[in-house]
Amino acid sequence: MQRSTTAGLVGIAVALAATAACSGGDGTDGPGGDEGGGTAAESFDEARLVEMVNETHRLTAELDAVELRLMQRCLEDRGFTVHDQLYFAPQPEPAETETETLFDYYPYDGWLLEKEEAERFGFGSWSWTDEGRESDLAAEYDEYRGIDAADDALAEGSPEAGGTGFENDAFEALSPQDQYDWYVAFYGEAIAADENGYLIGEDRAPAEEADEGEIDMDEQPDYVEPEPGGCKREMIDALYEGLELVVEGGEGEEYSAAYWHYRPATPTEDFAAMAEVKTRYRERIAGAEGDLVDCLAERGRPGWAFDEEGSLPISDYLYELYTGEADVHDHPDLPDDAPADYEGKLAFEIALAVDVAECGDETGFRETAHQAHEDTQADYYLSIETETYAWQDQIRGILAHAQELLEA
Repeated sequence: MQRSTTAGLVGIAVALAATAACSGGDGTDGPGGDEGGGTAAESFDEARLVEMVNETHRLTAELDAVELRLMQRCLEDRGFTVHDQLYFAPQPEPAETETETLFDYYPYDGWLLEKEEAERFGFGSWSWTDEGRESDLAAEYDEYRGIDAADDALAEGSPEAGGTGFENDAFEALSPQDQYDWYVAFYGEAIAADENGYLIGEDRAPAEEADEGEIDMDEQPDYVEPEPGGCKREMIDALYEGLELVVEGGEGEEYSAAYWHYRPATPTEDFAAMAEVKTRYRERIAGAEGDLVDCLAERGRPGWAFDEEGSLPISDYLYELYTGEADVHDHPDLPDDAPADYEGKLAFEIALAVDVAECGDETGFRETAHQAHEDTQADYYLSIETETYAWQDQIRGILAHAQELLEA
């Protein structure tokens, strides 16, 4: 399947979400701070953009489904009638995952809490410890967060509980060779050898097996995705203009990888644009970040700094507090007198959460970051609106062609 999935699209849309038509937090007259008469606020319409995002979700889900239908027919024409349900299990209806608002995420969610929550539960890191789960506070915390232990999403057999969430007994009953042959027919020998070679004792590293003769690039990436074949390639050739090997990362970065793309690029999955959005957001709150860090230092908590994501690395800090192990040490050292017992650690966590919450309010960070994020996202969504509608029209044409193929 194409690396870009509906689930990935939803995640990215959420990460890019939250827009507003109000005055800018950086001294501008509106989202984007357009000084030339019109502002982004004048053309921003949340309901319209929510529908644009949801229509993109729906079309992506339809495309996922029709690709698999074509591949399934191809497989069955080749004599394969039992399928790996990892790929063919029913997916949630798009309506079940629709976005209702663009105002449900902010970059500081999770570490800048309201003071009342901070005073009662801290950051919630304690809840992942054995003592925390056994405490009376755990049930109250679960209720506060809307977690139901008997919820179907956590029921035995669901993906969250470690199961698959679907029946795959028929496929798993096939011999390893028959399963491997199915994968070869499904997405080609190169991918099957990479992903499923263990079935026949021929597991191998994809980078070593990549056909470098067909890859025209100045510098070989650390990883090259095997080229699709089998029924996947037949589907690609039938629906799309061709394959393109796209390198992610590279110069100036520690790791690079090359992946095969074939679908028209979805505007809401433009990672370069996402990086620019993040940069502009950080620029708008740079002063407020410094004020928050200074406030914490004045409260006896020096050494804090915002990470590349615009967050304070509090989870890593508390991980070290509770486990004694340093995960990613981009945070201040724990104090020499840091508590060793569970109750002491919980009190330490709550005190930190309260200090962060109060500093967020006293310095104006919460308000500034809230507005800066909304303004930045308004600019972003409006900038891709025309491109997104054009993409949607293109996908509708592909879907119509796919339906003709299925009816032939």
